[in-house]
Amino acid sequence: MRKNKLAVLLLLLILGLALVLRLYRINIPLADHHSWRQADSASVIRNLATDKFDVFHPQWDNMVATNIQRLPNPNRYFFEDFPLAYDVYPAVLYKIFGVQERLARFVSIAFSLGAIVFFFFLVKLLTDFKTAIFSVFFLAVLPFSIFFSRTLLQEPAFLFYLIGSLYFLALWSNFREGIKRNLLFLFSAVFLAFALLSKIYSLFYLPLFFYLFWQKDGWFILKKKYFYLYFFMAVFPALTWWAWIYQFPEGLPNSSWLLNEGNIRLKGAWFYWLFAERIGKIILGYWGLALFAIGLILKPVKEKRFFHLWFFCILLFFVVFAKGNVTHDYYQYCFLPVAAFFLAKGTSFLITTTPKFFSRLAVYFFLPICILLMLAFSWYHVRGFYDIQGGVDVAGVAVQEIAPENSLIIAGDGSDPTLLYNTNRKGWTVGFGSLLDNSSETVLSLKSQGAEYYVTTKVDEIKNSLFGKFMHENFVVIKETNQYIIFSLATDN
Repeated sequence: MRKNKLAVLLLLLILGLALVLRLYRINIPLADHHSWRQADSASVIRNLATDKFDVFHPQWDNMVATNIQRLPNPNRYFFEDFPLAYDVYPAVLYKIFGVQERLARFVSIAFSLGAIVFFFFLVKLLTDFKTAIFSVFFLAVLPFSIFFSRTLLQEPAFLFYLIGSLYFLALWSNFREGIKRNLLFLFSAVFLAFALLSKIYSLFYLPLFFYLFWQKDGWFILKKKYFYLYFFMAVFPALTWWAWIYQFPEGLPNSSWLLNEGNIRLKGAWFYWLFAERIGKIILGYWGLALFAIGLILKPVKEKRFFHLWFFCILLFFVVFAKGNVTHDYYQYCFLPVAAFFLAKGTSFLITTTPKFFSRLAVYFFLPICILLMLAFSWYHVRGFYDIQGGVDVAGVAVQEIAPENSLIIAGDGSDPTLLYNTNRKGWTVGFGSLLDNSSETVLSLKSQGAEYYVTTKVDEIKNSLFGKFMHENFVVIKETNQYIIFSLATDN
């Protein structure tokens, strides 16, 4: 009883610390690190709240044809993750309290805290109390985890569903029969279904579930009906969703490049960006590599090869989606539980093992220093993630003050939809990386389709380019600062 109270107390303290850390700069505009991807989700959430609450036809703000066939997308469909897995929860809060990005961040934080709770019980079930406490401590305080746990991305929800599903299934295997056993089976399948609906790459983690079944019944599991029933219940909703969205090819963003664009897979750049830049530097802050390596090479005990298999699943994901993982650092969010576990195992080993080859005093002195330096160096790199793109937020506010609500906007900052999102208007993203370039032909074509304003934060490019000369000669500047410039396309010079 006393040990249970201590466990609850420590877990609550860690959750409290995790919450406080994730509230850092919770009110900043949506223009921070990876805002271009956050803006996609944020626009879907906002449109659910302010337009049609239709989870089967999610819409974003961008009218550019981003699908692989370049089909026109006048309805602004954006089909990827099923909105019921994440988007609807902040959308409901928006309906009640108004559109505020911090509300969506609160939802992401809630999912991340739930993942911490599930991870504690999963590690405790498979190993021991000490390793579980250390694991959730690291999951709570790693700066990379802190930042991405409060972003408008599906990753925190995905990790919550995945870890919850694994915990319920691991606990289910301890019961022989009864309603509780049946409920755990159901909860695990439902959580896995939501994980697959939030991120289709959850498929890479299916070996973990097979392993838990295999630990219970060995190869006889292949003769058990409930084994097939489980995966049918978990996978069928995702298959149904993907069969549905493929009826709307215009709303499916091109994602084939995520696999191996540029033939980067297993090349030097791939190894550098994933294992040196992301894992070694940003996530583990250099000094965490030693603890992680110790935990990784230690012989598994009660948990057997479960966490090593988890690590292998992640490596397989890195290999298959090679370009996506190099381009998107948030793709490595899925590595955090594995990182936290092996950090915890290395820490627990140094603290508890009989010191035959090292000094206990040295461990107590250098271990805290190692952990503090890991967190400090990681934070040194992650702190810049909170910085705001120059001018995007104020340009968005200026457009909202000038342009009527139903106005169509050309955002000239490139394919990044952050500026368009901050205007709270529908329209097109043009410029670098977009299918539409900043040119006279593009502007005149979009004007004929209803575009009424052009805005960009690339002020110097407008001043010193032929395109900028065209804009000044043909359209009226409504507002200009050193951070942005807005043209009215309805008024010719």
